[in-house]
Amino acid sequence: MLRAISLLLLLATIVSCKKNKAGLETESGLVFSTQEVFFDTVFTGIGSATEIFKVYNPSDKEIKISRVFLEGGSGSEFRFNLDGVAGDQNDITIAGKDSIFGFVEVTVNTGFKDNPFVIEDYMVFITNGKTQKVKTVAWGQDAYYYFPDEVVQGLPAFSRIINYKLDPTWNDEFIWKNDKPHVIYGYLRVDSSLTLKIEKGTQIHLHDRAGLWIAKGASLKVEGEKDEEVVFQGDRLEEAFAERPGQWDRIWINEGGTSSIRYAIIKNGYVGLQVETTPFDPDAVMSNNKLTLQKTIIRNMVGVGLITRNFKIDAENCLFYEIGNQDLAINGGGEYSFKHCTFANYWSGSNRQNSLLFINNYYQDINGVQQEKDLKATFDNCIFYGNKEEEIELDSSAAVYDLTFNHCVLKTEIDIKTHGTRYVNCIANPNNGFNSPVFTNPGGDEYELYGGSAAQEIGDPAIPSTMKEVDDLKAEARDAKPDAGCYEFQK
Repeated sequence: MLRAISLLLLLATIVSCKKNKAGLETESGLVFSTQEVFFDTVFTGIGSATEIFKVYNPSDKEIKISRVFLEGGSGSEFRFNLDGVAGDQNDITIAGKDSIFGFVEVTVNTGFKDNPFVIEDYMVFITNGKTQKVKTVAWGQDAYYYFPDEVVQGLPAFSRIINYKLDPTWNDEFIWKNDKPHVIYGYLRVDSSLTLKIEKGTQIHLHDRAGLWIAKGASLKVEGEKDEEVVFQGDRLEEAFAERPGQWDRIWINEGGTSSIRYAIIKNGYVGLQVETTPFDPDAVMSNNKLTLQKTIIRNMVGVGLITRNFKIDAENCLFYEIGNQDLAINGGGEYSFKHCTFANYWSGSNRQNSLLFINNYYQDINGVQQEKDLKATFDNCIFYGNKEEEIELDSSAAVYDLTFNHCVLKTEIDIKTHGTRYVNCIANPNNGFNSPVFTNPGGDEYELYGGSAAQEIGDPAIPSTMKEVDDLKAEARDAKPDAGCYEFQK
């Protein structure tokens, strides 16, 4: 009798186990792809990117999540959905050995005084009576914001800086401090007779298709210092966007004002600087004032690093690299001086079609009429080198076309010996036995020189003394036999 009862109990247990295996998991919990969903710096009032994680059912059996909610409730800055269903949820089932996706976003409010600051919450999962949590963390950053409120046909939507008088004592000069980032939506226009002065260490973030417009008669003064550069960049701060080009449009400078940019980094846009007389005036003449560009880096642009027309520009110790088309495009007349500048291009974003340097002295105006303008451009102790066989494209009209390359390193198929007055003591297509004849490691964006570089000690020794600052981009001293480019090799 006891054996019969034991056998019946064993059979009942086996039947029970088989039935439970095909049914719900009632004991185990969930497994998560991460225990913390983290957002790097997020601007207040601006939604973040979406972070993704996975919720796994490790059991062979289907599991039911009784409830999912944010611990912070309706006051939380975070938002979530599971497999496309937003917000708090009940009775979610996951098949055995299967998973679902979780999506989290955050919008940081402006009620915090410390800057930057951290906000936290938890996603709570209740399964089989067990509570499990996934932490959500975001670094918040307050900022000054500029939103477009004007639309003019043929122009991008813009706002005017005169409407953002952060200090009532300001008159014609508006000063951007470095206490908080400045975030621009649309275009921000600086109108005639006004000056925008930007303090060292200031971070400027521009939204998709946004730009800074220094209109006719206005001025821009960027006053960075070494290790306290003024940075122009996109407004997506996640790591995935750190080196992504094309996140914003450009800095557009028109004629009439005297502008200067020193120790700036301009990166990840479409065009770095567009410097020109107002394109809406077909009879525009060369600007009387100039742009001074010192110790500035323009990099990672989809279109052009610096494009200019009918302007005066003096540039010293500047670096241009990783540009989808030209590092420098001079399209029309003007007067240009570039001293100890490096123009490098090993663009990896796509198949670059254009040479890194383009210079002509004519263009089609707004009415489709060809305008031919006098041009004078001098390049002293500069480097023009990239991964194309031809990195220099020159074209001219009947107007004055006065170019001088003095003690430069060039990547070109032009026979520079037949243009002796244009190319003075230049080196073309150097071959010193190294894979990279000029730069330390262009594949790693290292454009310093090395011992034996083709640019070492080929500079004109008379040039540094004519510059506003003799030392190089890193504030290293130049010796009596200067190197070409923005960096002096340190022996």
